[in-house]
Amino acid sequence: MGEAVHNTLNSFFSLVPQIRTRERLFDLLERYWIAARNQEGGFKDAAEEKIYKERALAMLDNFYKNEDTSAVPFKLSPSATKYVPINETVMLGGKIDRIDQEPDESLHIIDYKTGKEGIDDPYQLPIYALLARIWLKKNISKLSYLHLGSGNWSTESTNEQKEQETKRFVIDTADQIPKEPAKDFFVCHLGPACPHCDYLREIGFEPILD
Repeated sequence: MGEAVHNTLNSFFSLVPQIRTRERLFDLLERYWIAARNQEGGFKDAAEEKIYKERALAMLDNFYKNEDTSAVPFKLSPSATKYVPINETVMLGGKIDRIDQEPDESLHIIDYKTGKEGIDDPYQLPIYALLARIWLKKNISKLSYLHLGSGNWSTESTNEQKEQETKRFVIDTADQIPKEPAKDFFVCHLGPACPHCDYLREIGFEPILD
């Protein structure tokens, strides 16, 4: 569901504002729903698919009614993951859902959330800010999660100093990742603050929590 909704909004905002109708929004969802429905990790049966599709339709209907559908984003999600180096050994990669430009020409990073609303990921948007500043060579001033189920925005300010703190955090964290084959002995000291570890899962290990 999340992939279909994200792709729908990305394509919707790639259209000129004059043709961004509610019907076109739902037509785009139908196209991306068909493309995503049979992927691994999809729906267990038709009944479950129906529930999630109704949720997707409700999210997009709420978005169309309450958000500025005439906005012209500065950047939309790229087709491939964007990578930037932050030092000689570490690269950041990500696909930012949407970047708007503020009146002062600084950038506003927006991430759409389709899952259960709760505690926002404290690392995702600051890392996106660091990635975007290096990639686009522009100031980043705002970071937002838009929870599509409720329509609630969660927004905070950022600046270059905060991005430098994020950079130090990323480099320090990367330095703790073991470079030897026995990676299953890596212990995560972040505990519940680190809900997943893509690095270890990519190589077949679950993170070991203290």
